[in-house]
Amino acid sequence: MQLLNVCARKIYDKNGEKKIKWYKVGLMKITDTGKKYLQMFHQPQTEYFLFEHDANTPEVKIEE
Repeated sequence: MQLLNVCARKIYDKNGEKKIKWYKVGLMKITDTGKKYLQMFHQPQTEYFLFEHDANTPEVKIEE
């Protein structure tokens, strides 16, 4: 399994110099079989599944 950090950045000035601070907000997991999952730390009980983008596939819209 491969783990990748998902990060957000904040650009700020310190003494007139631009600095970047990185915040770790989640993990992307790639299994040995190639499946991809995204786990965000603010929703620890939810895993998001990642798929390759296919422009020919229509978006599914769920109406309530």
